Amino acid sequence: MVRSRRNEVDPRRTRLNKLLIGSETWAEDALVEIDAMRMDNFANELTKLKKRKRIKEIKQRLVDGPKDPWRPSKHGPMREVIITAHADWFDAAGDQSTWPGMMAKRRREKDFEDLAIGWLAYTFGDDVLHARADRDEKTYHIHAVILPRGKDQHGRPMLTPSKHEAILSYELAQDLAGVWFAQAGLTRREARAFAARQAKAAGMQGPDPVHHKPTWKWRQEVVAEMRAEQVELKARSAALDAHEKALEEATGAVEADTAKLEARSIVVGAHETAAQHLADEADAVLAAAEGIAEGLFEVKDDVEGPALMVPDAAKASMSAKPLVTRVAKSEQGRERAASMFGRAWSTLQARAKIEAEERLRDEFAEIETTREALMAVVQRLPPAFRKRLGTTWKATAKQVVGLQWLLLKRGHLEVDGGQVDLSGRAPKAPEEK
Repeated sequence: MVRSRRNEVDPRRTRLNKLLIGSETWAEDALVEIDAMRMDNFANELTKLKKRKRIKEIKQRLVDGPKDPWRPSKHGPMREVIITAHADWFDAAGDQSTWPGMMAKRRREKDFEDLAIGWLAYTFGDDVLHARADRDEKTYHIHAVILPRGKDQHGRPMLTPSKHEAILSYELAQDLAGVWFAQAGLTRREARAFAARQAKAAGMQGPDPVHHKPTWKWRQEVVAEMRAEQVELKARSAALDAHEKALEEATGAVEADTAKLEARSIVVGAHETAAQHLADEADAVLAAAEGIAEGLFEVKDDVEGPALMVPDAAKASMSAKPLVTRVAKSEQGRERAASMFGRAWSTLQARAKIEAEERLRDEFAEIETTREALMAVVQRLPPAFRKRLGTTWKATAKQVVGLQWLLLKRGHLEVDGGQVDLSGRAPKAPEEK
């Protein structure tokens, strides 16, 4: 049986504490029972004084009031007992880093608990007011509160700690507990007081005395430690607040930089999009130029203006498909190409028409010269031979007259200028079939 101080408490394990004897309201129950003893003794005392007609003493007792049902002593009328063993003994039940080892420790604690309850009942009987097993500290232990109920020589109910031998002599309590817990393989701690008495009786120097720290001093140290911890916690809290504030400021700066980057990204994206549109437009114009140069595209006048078209003959060409794809990437490029090459296309067409008509006049002039030469030759031929050439001559003359009419229709030949048909008259329009 040893005394323990409540230190190294782990609040997370408080829920593992267990009530063994009594109730959670044991302190209130004890106060009620003590107050009842106090009032009963007071009433019995007044009754006895009344029977003996001690009026003066009755008045004095009424002034003094009820007395506590115990005799004043150094340690008070109640006792707290703490039952435990060394932490290593519990941990030795198994490897605590494994689940089976932890379960073995729990079984050892349960066996120790059963022995402790039996020892309390055997040693103090019904005077055990309360017992609780604590697992929220470093070492498993059991707290017990003893309410030593007894009677004095007058039969009055009193609290008498000396009625129990284990309270009367703590050394005897250690011996009794040592014998009882030997069942679990535990041995009694060193009997230093007994050894010191034997050494003193033999005139020898005994073991060095153990200086137990007074409870009040321990409490002062605990309070000082708690205050130091509070100061440290406040300092850490202030540092944490400062860190959080700095983090918030840094986060705000990062968010502002991110917003700027996003805005710049939008601007850059817009520039890149515009540049891409310009590149697609330029490429569409180049593709249109290549298609026109290769004869794969042509420009025709539409209701809305010149339009870039693919001739039917070029639609099946494999060379036209990639050029069409490039032109289709930019609507503006296609329109720009149609506008640019439309004017050039019209100019080229007009120029080609003029050149073709000039070639036609030259060819007609040559034909006319040839016809005149043939007329001169034919007129010198015999009549019979000329008659045989009549069919061929009529077909040739008809073609010449048709060509002459076409030139007149287009304004490239004038009748008054001496240009006449084979009969010497202005040509008539050929019969259309």
